[in-house]
Amino acid sequence: MGPAGEAASVLRDGGVVLVPTETVVGLVASEARRLNEVKGSGPGKPLALLCASAGEAFSLAAEVSPLARALAEAYWPGPLTLVLDSTGGGTVGVRVPGGAVVEVLRAYGGSLYATSANPSGGRAPRSLAEVDPEVAAAVDLVVQGEPGSGEASAVVDLSGGEARVLRATEGFTGETLRKLAGGSSG
Repeated sequence: MGPAGEAASVLRDGGVVLVPTETVVGLVASEARRLNEVKGSGPGKPLALLCASAGEAFSLAAEVSPLARALAEAYWPGPLTLVLDSTGGGTVGVRVPGGAVVEVLRAYGGSLYATSANPSGGRAPRSLAEVDPEVAAAVDLVVQGEPGSGEASAVVDLSGGEARVLRATEGFTGETLRKLAGGSSG
């Protein structure tokens, strides 16, 4: 069993895995509650779900707009989280990432809750070497991988038929969204 298979096994047992993505080092788990415990953040804090494919991500949404499909086509796999209306009511944040986490997602066979591997309020680590020792000690497994960009993913909220940037990045701003939205609806 390789590192991804081992990680999948730990995740199925309810564990938390530390794994690099193309952005920052992340904590992944099958339950959001476990991530909030490790990070020391409140239980109500929304967490994104990492998915192995756009199809898997969109299966969690009540409806997928042409704009959501255009964004996925242009930016996935990559540093963009989409907030969509969830099939179960409310909203769901989904992302198809790059980096070492992709193999873990494939081995696990489903989406995983994810958050940056830093204590609540701290700076997100770009590489495993930058992970806070307390966070590293609290996880069940560490998967090796290349350092990421160090910048968390952009977040675009498409819920309720709206389109707004909740977190802009160097590569994705409100202007980026306006251009794409203008191109996909006209």
